[in-house]
Amino acid sequence: MAETIVKLSKSYTAHGETFDAVTLREPTYAEIFRDGLGRPSDWQPTQHGPMLVKYPEVVDAYLQRICLNPGYESIGALNAIDSLKLEEAVTGFFLERKEPQRSPTD
Repeated sequence: MAETIVKLSKSYTAHGETFDAVTLREPTYAEIFRDGLGRPSDWQPTQHGPMLVKYPEVVDAYLQRICLNPGYESIGALNAIDSLKLEEAVTGFFLERKEPQRSPTD
């Protein structure tokens, strides 16, 4: 299962552990569909065009399940910048990464 390491802007200490990165594992089918967590963000139509809507409660529900190191209980004191880095990492799991096209002569 894929893991992502999110480098934080500074070091934190929680529950006797000091850390400057958070390791997340990729969400599973069971979490997304069986548990009903769904997507952490979605495009919604508006009169001015599509708008990305983010669901902080869904991001948090995923973080409760996918924080490997440190555990979820240690991330509560993260500052705004680092909290948003974790949000980006969670939403990043739901984006398809396409390989760059190669020239037929490669």
